[in-house]
Amino acid sequence: MHTLIKTSVVALAFVFLAGCQNKIENPELNQCAQQNYQCESTCEQQSSGEGLKLQVCSGKCVESYNQCKAQAEKLGSI
Repeated sequence: MHTLIKTSVVALAFVFLAGCQNKIENPELNQCAQQNYQCESTCEQQSSGEGLKLQVCSGKCVESYNQCKAQAEKLGSI
């Protein structure tokens, strides 16, 4: 499970770096990624390693990110 968190963090780092290189025109989407990174970091700090608590917390982060992303994409298309 701990590798899932590490993989998520690495993936977010790539998304963030790709956004910097491509000069994302949607700052709201960048904000979603930053919030998700903070959420995942908080989950890791609050849990004691691998476990159900970490898994549930990370799941909530992903759910929140997906909602934020959907809203950001709507705002970007207006």
